[in-house]
Amino acid sequence: MSTQKLPKPRHILELSPEEKVKFINSFDLVFSDIDGVLWNLHKDVEGAAEGFQGLTKAGKKLLFVTNNSVRSENALEHRLKDHGINVKNTDIIHPADNVVKYLLSKNFDGLIYCIGSVYFKTIIRKAGFKIIDGPNKIFEESFSDFGRQIFDKEPVRAVVIDADFNLSGAKMMRAHWYLKHPDCILIIGATDSMLPLSKEIQILGPGPYGKILAEASGKTPILMGKPGKELADMLVDRFDIKDRSRALMIGDMLEQDIGFGKLIGMQTLLVLSGGCNKTQMLENRISGQHPDYYADTMYDFVEFFESSKL
Repeated sequence: MSTQKLPKPRHILELSPEEKVKFINSFDLVFSDIDGVLWNLHKDVEGAAEGFQGLTKAGKKLLFVTNNSVRSENALEHRLKDHGINVKNTDIIHPADNVVKYLLSKNFDGLIYCIGSVYFKTIIRKAGFKIIDGPNKIFEESFSDFGRQIFDKEPVRAVVIDADFNLSGAKMMRAHWYLKHPDCILIIGATDSMLPLSKEIQILGPGPYGKILAEASGKTPILMGKPGKELADMLVDRFDIKDRSRALMIGDMLEQDIGFGKLIGMQTLLVLSGGCNKTQMLENRISGQHPDYYADTMYDFVEFFESSKL
């Protein structure tokens, strides 16, 4: 019985001096995740910001692509600048903004049923789209009251689902009801099955709920979070990426980050400071989720530049 030989990622500090020079000269653009790379829920990843500063000094353009819609782009911009990473608002790719850009590109003018955070819904409303949501309160456990909460005749033509701390079965059933209309589309923001709060703690993410709606409705979802093809195509066009291999995707998750980079055709680097450890990386058998390189944390780039004298 033969076993498939898996691609073996290289640790950036184990590259020879010549390989280090070749690697750093092989890309111009860096896309990076944020949570699990720069910080976790309660604390920063020590030295990670210095690693990004090193990439900037080496002439690399930094862009940050996140599936976390709870924090606003302005809040992320300010926090990144507090860490010495000089970015503009437009350098941050945010799920709510991705959804808005998609809807605008399609000249969408219908009613939207949205499951998501208050900030997520605010961004879509500010872009001029009409949203309904809910039910947002506990209702009586009776079929008559249940029916009033779930069934209505609103002409919803898009269901958008992202992270919602107050997600309920009633919201999911209402979304499914709207998706029964043949012209109603399904848009998914965050796709993460698990959310790493730290290296030791992970909780269930919003991704499975979007999958439930897709499977129950039979609709092909439009993915506006990593690792969605629609998002990948949008970013390639938005940043006018001519040679995809000259971009590097950095992240801490195999599916969302490494899978996204591979989908686009970028080089990929996994950091072990968040949602994936070395054993999981090496034992992963899913095609298209094997990083080209890895590092313990972004701080390894400090030693990388010092040892290679770049």
